[in-house]
Amino acid sequence: MSDLTALALNAAHQLPVAELHGAVCGLGVCHRGDTPTVDVVALLGEEALTHQDAVEAFVSAAVGELLAEDMRFAPLLPADDVPLPDRLEALGQWCASFLAGFAAGLARRGATSLDDCPEEVREIVRDFSAIAQVDADVAGRGAEAAETDFVELEEFVKVGALLIMTTLNDETDDPAG
Repeated sequence: MSDLTALALNAAHQLPVAELHGAVCGLGVCHRGDTPTVDVVALLGEEALTHQDAVEAFVSAAVGELLAEDMRFAPLLPADDVPLPDRLEALGQWCASFLAGFAAGLARRGATSLDDCPEEVREIVRDFSAIAQVDADVAGRGAEAAETDFVELEEFVKVGALLIMTTLNDETDDPAG
């Protein structure tokens, strides 16, 4: 178990790790890492989270990875030895929660809609929305092909989140960027 996973498990009562991480990253990409714990609590609800210190430790670590220059950031998903349908479901949860955090982060920036964002960001958001609705049933697909597809999808989500952060934070003249 990674340190970040341990922090997530310590920070959340009722949320899957992927959902907690997705929400924090969605908020984080909007503010180049300036993600107040109060925003995370407002988004997810106090009942889903444990004590403030645990949540702050997780937010700090998750945002630290998001901002890391060594590109170590990746969606926090189950390990490779977990069955593929479970990992697909977690990736869908991560994307759905990222979108919720992203919407809250945009509102905090003063954006009134996704239309305030550059087209590149809107396109990634549409793709994440489709991934959030992914069907975890991989029956009928060869195991190797399904695994390859998953790895590519996971990499797309990683790069997409980082691209959203870079694009929004390079756009300093408009409210969404």
